[in-house]
Amino acid sequence: MTQSGRIDWRTIVALNVVSIFSQLGQFGIGFVVLPVWLAQHGLNATELGILVSAQWFGMLVGLAIAPRFNTRFGHIKVVSLGLLVAIVAFAAMATIGQPIWLVSAFLIGLGMGLRWIGLEPWLYRIAPAEGRGRLVGFHETLIGIAPIVAPLMTNWVGITGVAPLLLGILFTALAFIPLAIAGPAPTASAEEPGRTQRGVISLRNVVLVLGVASAMIGGLTEAAFSGLFPIFGAGRELSAAHMVSLLSYFGLGGLLLQYLTGWLADHRGLIFALLTNAALTILMAVLTSFPLGFGGLAFTFFFLGGTITAFLTLALVAATQAGHGDLSVTVRLISMAYTGSAIFGPMLAGALMKSLSSEALIWLLGALALVLAGFVLLMGRRQRTTTR
Repeated sequence: MTQSGRIDWRTIVALNVVSIFSQLGQFGIGFVVLPVWLAQHGLNATELGILVSAQWFGMLVGLAIAPRFNTRFGHIKVVSLGLLVAIVAFAAMATIGQPIWLVSAFLIGLGMGLRWIGLEPWLYRIAPAEGRGRLVGFHETLIGIAPIVAPLMTNWVGITGVAPLLLGILFTALAFIPLAIAGPAPTASAEEPGRTQRGVISLRNVVLVLGVASAMIGGLTEAAFSGLFPIFGAGRELSAAHMVSLLSYFGLGGLLLQYLTGWLADHRGLIFALLTNAALTILMAVLTSFPLGFGGLAFTFFFLGGTITAFLTLALVAATQAGHGDLSVTVRLISMAYTGSAIFGPMLAGALMKSLSSEALIWLLGALALVLAGFVLLMGRRQRTTTR
């Protein structure tokens, strides 16, 4: 809100549009489409896993340094830097070629991390406190469009050549237009954040531990699937067009099933929602392991997109229920757990697929969901024992 108490709707709208365009370029093209493009250039599972892990490592670095950059340079400069870094990375991949791919992958992730932390605290600070939750939900729904629209646009321009990279440059560059319209960022939040004991979050809190665990499984599964899916698709003899279409179904599930996930957590509790989500992930992984046609894969990928995305959604729900005063601390803990684990997802999946089979990707998704279900049951039992 502004100092006069009026809601700065111009900036709220502008920043949401910045998020749409930048998410289309940095995540939709950079994280969803780019692995398919790289696989078309002959990368094997191990090489692709390393490049995708470099993206997630770059994002982790961006998340780590962005708060200090916000304080020193201001939010608008940090967002601009994140966009510019991604544009340079796409341009280098398109013009220099394979020698720069690893560096470019890191820079794409770095740019996204800078933009994420540069923009979202700015957006949520100017929103009225009583409507902040709805704004968060609306914003997350908007950026959920990216993994659907980006593959569809790639299908339209073609996956060969540098066309997908040019799309990434175009979408990311378009974000500068609404960014120029946005008003100044506030220097501080409207409310003083609550302080936790000794300034740290105690991981003894069962709810927060469950949130961190869900975020870690979400990061591992999301990064492994998005990064190594092209190798799985090649093993199933899917065309590049079919792969991109299946990624759209995956993204659609991630977009449409998150409200239902939140509703389930609100009405039946976090533990029930986590167990249900893990069980559905296991079921879809088992079904996908059968020799399904395109229609069957579209069905299972829709639900896998919903459940894999829901691991992060439920982790954020846990952050809001953890009972600590400073929500920004718990949310950052969740985001760092998610991104940190995502670094290892593609490398783990790549190693398994190289030593076993391209089908190992789906086995890994089911196994990780099973591990989470067992951990949730254990923590739930401990929580019941403690409260007696």
